[in-house]
Amino acid sequence: MYKQIGASIKKRDGETLVSEIKQNIEEMVQEKMDAVKCIMKWAEEESYVPTVRWEDLILEEEEDGDMFRYRSSKFSPLGDEEEFPQPTPEPPLNYTTGIAHYRKKVPLVYYQPLELEPDPHFFNIPVNTSFSTVHVPTNVFDRAPEVIEAIQWSKKLDPVFEANFRADPSLTWQYFGSAKGFMRTYPGMKWKMNDEVDLYDCRMQPWYISAVSCSKEVVILLDTSGSMTGMRFSIARLVAHSLLDTFTSNDFVTVLAFSDTVKTPIPCFQDMLIQATKENVQALKEAIDNVPIEGYGNFTIAFSAAFQLLESYRDGRGREGCESCNQAIMLITDGVPSNLTEVFETYNRFNETGEMQIPVRVFTYLLGKEVTNVREIQWMACLNRGWYTHMQSLEEVREEALRYLNVIARPMVLQGDQHPVVWSHAYADFQDRKVSQWLKEVMGQHMDRENELAYTQAEEDRRFVIGADHESIKTRKVQQFQLMTSVSIPVFDRFGNIRDNTSVSAELLGVAGLDVPLKMFLEKTKPYQIGVNGYAFLVTNNGYILMHPELKPVVQGFPRDNFNSVDLTEIEMVDDDTVEARQPNEDTLKLRNSMVAHEKGSILDIKIKFALDDQRRINVETRDFFYLPVNGTPFTLGLSLPPNYGTFSIDVGEKFRKLEKAGITSANYFHGTNWRVHPDWVYCRYLHDNIKNFTTPEERLMHFFKKKDNEEEKWKWFSDPLLPLDVESGEEDHSCGRRPVPEDYYYCDEDLVLGLLMEAKAINNWFGTDEWVLRDIMNEREPVEHFNITMRFVSTHAGLTRWQYVNAMSGTESRFGDFNNRAIDEDWYKATILLHEESPDSILFNVPFDAGADPDQTVTAFTAVYHQDGGHEVPAAVAGYKFPIHRLQQQLYKITETYASPSCTEKAGSTDLCGCASEDISCYLLDVNGYVVVSDEFNDTGRFFGDVAPDAMVALKKIGAYRQMVLFDYQATCINQTIVSSGAADLFLTPVRWVQGLLSYMAGQFLQVAVNNYMWSPVDAANSFYDDYGEEVSSKEAKDDDEDAARPVYTYTKVESDPCDKIRLLALVNMTSKDEPLVYEDPEPEILSFTTVEPVTEKNVESVTDDEAMQGDEPEKEVQEIEGGVDGEVKYETENVENEDNQEEDEEDLATEEPTEEPFVFRSRSLVAKRVPNTNLILVVVDNLNPEMDPGPERWDADPEVVSYQNESFPCYKLPINDLPRRRLEGCLSSHRLEAEIDKCGRATPSGASLGLGLLVLSLAISLLRVESLLF
Repeated sequence: MYKQIGASIKKRDGETLVSEIKQNIEEMVQEKMDAVKCIMKWAEEESYVPTVRWEDLILEEEEDGDMFRYRSSKFSPLGDEEEFPQPTPEPPLNYTTGIAHYRKKVPLVYYQPLELEPDPHFFNIPVNTSFSTVHVPTNVFDRAPEVIEAIQWSKKLDPVFEANFRADPSLTWQYFGSAKGFMRTYPGMKWKMNDEVDLYDCRMQPWYISAVSCSKEVVILLDTSGSMTGMRFSIARLVAHSLLDTFTSNDFVTVLAFSDTVKTPIPCFQDMLIQATKENVQALKEAIDNVPIEGYGNFTIAFSAAFQLLESYRDGRGREGCESCNQAIMLITDGVPSNLTEVFETYNRFNETGEMQIPVRVFTYLLGKEVTNVREIQWMACLNRGWYTHMQSLEEVREEALRYLNVIARPMVLQGDQHPVVWSHAYADFQDRKVSQWLKEVMGQHMDRENELAYTQAEEDRRFVIGADHESIKTRKVQQFQLMTSVSIPVFDRFGNIRDNTSVSAELLGVAGLDVPLKMFLEKTKPYQIGVNGYAFLVTNNGYILMHPELKPVVQGFPRDNFNSVDLTEIEMVDDDTVEARQPNEDTLKLRNSMVAHEKGSILDIKIKFALDDQRRINVETRDFFYLPVNGTPFTLGLSLPPNYGTFSIDVGEKFRKLEKAGITSANYFHGTNWRVHPDWVYCRYLHDNIKNFTTPEERLMHFFKKKDNEEEKWKWFSDPLLPLDVESGEEDHSCGRRPVPEDYYYCDEDLVLGLLMEAKAINNWFGTDEWVLRDIMNEREPVEHFNITMRFVSTHAGLTRWQYVNAMSGTESRFGDFNNRAIDEDWYKATILLHEESPDSILFNVPFDAGADPDQTVTAFTAVYHQDGGHEVPAAVAGYKFPIHRLQQQLYKITETYASPSCTEKAGSTDLCGCASEDISCYLLDVNGYVVVSDEFNDTGRFFGDVAPDAMVALKKIGAYRQMVLFDYQATCINQTIVSSGAADLFLTPVRWVQGLLSYMAGQFLQVAVNNYMWSPVDAANSFYDDYGEEVSSKEAKDDDEDAARPVYTYTKVESDPCDKIRLLALVNMTSKDEPLVYEDPEPEILSFTTVEPVTEKNVESVTDDEAMQGDEPEKEVQEIEGGVDGEVKYETENVENEDNQEEDEEDLATEEPTEEPFVFRSRSLVAKRVPNTNLILVVVDNLNPEMDPGPERWDADPEVVSYQNESFPCYKLPINDLPRRRLEGCLSSHRLEAEIDKCGRATPSGASLGLGLLVLSLAISLLRVESLLF
């Protein structure tokens, strides 16, 4: 078929392929880095403010409506730009602190209107690409002169943003985060706050923190002595929480709570610095909230312990490459009792190079109003290159906690020349506060856990699907989400010393950054060149996955908080028979460590085990790994290839290229609607994708085919990069030398498109129309009628999927192409190729998981199509059929009816009881992973055989028919549901309860005011995005004889998800068709003779695909490994998490029973197993003359079970990952000779009217709560 149109096979090697992919990625990341450097360049130039400052203008001039105006992301009204802007409303209560602080005239700020339109390039969020908008967080006073000044000069960045977007239309969000707290975002948009307290601060984001502070090693000393009670410790906790939020996965941190002793709040974190991943930070926060307050504060032993811990990490830096990491101690206390000069002289003064060195910065946070020895705590910070802060209330914490970042950035600002470009870890766009609410509204997101969800895990990782029934899937809106990374760069204030030449200044202006969707990295890998069962992936400098096909951001509909800290060793698993969790193989560690070190190399012939079909099936294949560093980033590119068919690829060939140049009418090969192309691959597209909106990838492709066919002479592939722009002398170049992309510029992947056309031409004779017209000349009618085949399909290497029905059909069958359109990325495509490699020309039969619930279920049969040339072969396509499953059962009965069973011989002449139709036996066709394809009972279809016939499944393992394989899932989520009833019918039964309700209401109101106006605790944007998800509300009238009791009662189902590890014991066939039948005999058998099976070939049955399986509800269990076991088997003690109370009762009952002295002896019914030739099926015949037996503790259950790590909880059991090698970021500076000349080292925020009001509000609220507790 392929040979006739000139296709050939070319050999390739992994090193060459990974080098090509690396080059593609580096070109893309260089474009992004050029764009962010351009923002930085212009920001530093435009930040110059003349001698007359805005603060002076405010004092000297009358209020002018045109003086201070900007477009606010929060407060600007929507409307025409020509409308006169509305004046700023009176500032909220929390702004009064800012007004009191300046004690000067405060200007009016006018918010300009926003005229916005939905843009498909920006996820259909209303935007305007002609300007940017400014977000000012709640804790920043936007009327402060320095804030207004920065907002005004940063408005000049709009032409830079626009020029960047014209030069690279693939850019998404560009932004400048100011050190003053505001963020300017392009394109302009309005943030949807939904009446929430705005807690977003760009300075708390990883892209900002990493750019200004590089890698840090920090010890937080938390004073827990007896004086730290009440409001002081409340402030201390918030300070510690806020500081922890300023660390990223490139930082290492710990908290030491001290009084008369020093200890870590989390025992497993003792004597170590912990990587500041989200999960570790959260664990530290929770531990801080529970530390006891007692004893006296021994500062000497606290600082000694902190210095010694940091010194141990300095001594070990030679192998970690962190000679320039910033080290710091952060002291949180209400006072220092004495001078600590001796401690600092001992641990923080070195003169090895002839110059005084102070390796550790000290930051001090003094809490409370009435404090003593202020000079001592100031001295600690000022003489140790740190910063001193005095905080008296909760409202000051968030802003003051950020000041240390500017201090750590001083050496980098002072050197002035190098601007380190920083790339962040992966995050999901629904975690980005600026777009999360828009995504939720625009896509109509409403995830209802009570509705039936139609998805597989693989599909779920690509999108969120609104719950509904199967029939309405086509019409449902789909919530697309994207994984992102950010690239950012610090922006220095180059004019600080010009304004004030009395002292040395080293100030940050802020950070410039932009978002880069990870799909851009994936596109540059060109998956069609890698081929089936191969993939490219990216690993960060910390060994964490940035991009990998097995990375799961969403599990069971819940976003995972820690998906961006998944280590490579948690995904790539070697088939080494390991039965203990978190024991990575040496080959995996070698691969990880080499990639972390940014090395070039390869590791060949690693036997990898991997899961398919939502981790219900497992397979093993040998893989070769190749890796290269991606220059300019902390990422390393990896490539995994099968060593045999992965070393060859299909080449279009000169013959077809000549045909194409001669004028092939491309659109002629794409008639009808029953075809799809891979939705994630780029065949052709306009670089300005917003100039023409295509609803489907097929519509886009046909547009370019028509363009190609109609303009053959003018057609160009436009695959070459654009040339730089030549700028005339004196012209302002806001694009920094890059050429704007014309609006009609497009890109087409020539190799991919020609491959697609070649394959479309090759299958056109069979799939040229939507309806399958049976042709007698091809002998198609007989198998179609015999098996009642309803459809056939083919999916090709270049991403083309076509299908036909025997008769024109509509309804659910039309979904085949919608849910099976990813070609080589589909699980059934991968499994079919793996089966062919084991047994060429075989047919893979597949039914969806738990398919027996559907009486009209079909079975799908697949077969691989290989192209052979020059003695080599390479996968070209997978083809198949669908037909009713009862036809396969009938075929089984027909094949076996000539084989006699005892009852059949007794009733000679009656063939109805012979073979598999006999009641004496049960026949099963199992697939290679132990799932039932055909059974006597249709309800068994799609179930794991261990659930259908537990004793027989264990017997199959014992005779070696199946191998029990352990699969750990380190990205699992445990779902906890709690039903909460909210009803207050009894509130009014007594006057006392009425008073209780009044007091509760008053306390709640005061606390709400306090939270809204004084407290800015850290938030997780994912929680905000999913605030409605998983929380069901129902209302019913409570009926009661008491008339006062009749009132609505609301029932909430609160759903929470926690990270956990799970284990599955999966099956993989351990026999081939050449093996003799395997027999298990019961000690008291009814001997069964059943040894021959007629081969199933393509003549009998041909093949098809697995429909998207419904995700079934699977019980979660805790599992604990038990030493020992029979024949090397893995034993587990399981506990049903959802029925813990019932289990405890059962255990009590069992405890009262007399212990048995007889050991358990496994027994099973007799059976015989035989691999069906040329298929993935195993025929199992079980003797029914004996009853089913209980396999006892040897029962084989394939459901996921939660791994219990003895006394260790999350994240303590992940500590081994903390000790793995890492590579610190490049370009870090920890010191500069001019830093000693900077005399600024702290400030104390004065109290004002608002401070007293804030404390009054909180005190009154707490008092009300105390009164309530005393009364009731």
